[in-house]
Amino acid sequence: MTTSFQTPSATPHVVALHKAPLPQTEFVDRNGNVWVADRHNARGELVLACPNPVDPEDAGEGESYPWTLHEVQTAFGPLIARSKQVAA
Repeated sequence: MTTSFQTPSATPHVVALHKAPLPQTEFVDRNGNVWVADRHNARGELVLACPNPVDPEDAGEGESYPWTLHEVQTAFGPLIARSKQVAA
């Protein structure tokens, strides 16, 4: 005997992470820096960017290192997720 939650009623739609839409979430690290979703890397991991760091010297020059969500959490966590702020 199976219950309704054990028997799928429809075939699930699966999307590869690197093709999935970016989340409408931003992450705030322990220093107050806001990280936003930038893209997915070849392994499907979410890559974040910090476009306006609290300390302007942290911005650096040239192309940014592709920080994954896991790397940001490990290096700068804990992270607090919040809905993206929409500019008025």
